[in-house]
This record gives sequence, C-alpha cells and structure tokens, in this order.
Amino acid sequence: MSLMYYFLKLEVWQGYGEFFVSQGKYAFEIIQRFHMKHCKPIDTPLATNSRKENVTSSEEVDATIYRQILGSLMYLVNTIPDMCYALN
Repeated sequence: MSLMYYFLKLEVWQGYGEFFVSQGKYAFEIIQRFHMKHCKPIDTPLATNSRKENVTSSEEVDATIYRQILGSLMYLVNTIPDMCYALN
C-alpha cells in the first residue's frame, strides 16, 4: 500500500518513524462552503470582554444551513480541544 495523504477529512504527512495530522484543508473547505471568508475573528477560548451583538433583523435563518454549519464545526473541533470548548 502507498502512503496515506487524506483520510476522513484529515490530512496526513508521513515521514520516517513519524507522522503529522492536520485538518487545515477541511477547515478551509468549511470557510469556502459557507462563505465565511470575511467574518470577524475572535480569540479562543472565548474572549471574556465580548458583548452580545444585536441581531434583531427581520431576516430569517435557514435552519438546514445552520445545522450543516454546526455539524461541520463539531466534526472539525473533535481534535482541537480549545475550539471544542468555544463551540460548545
């Protein structure tokens, strides 16, 4: 068998006696899929001095897209504990 490169949304780099696993490609796919390139960043784990933004617009949120975003992020953060805390 040849070397593993991409498996279950994980990038794998293998060397002599070592390997490195990353989810950078999957994270970038999430950003592209949900058009989040221009979103504002926030510190993780959560910033202690952040305020809740006023989101009382009349625009409704598509529940299917919302569930897809959350499912994608929950799969992503299973290997990143500080992001897992912020998401949950």
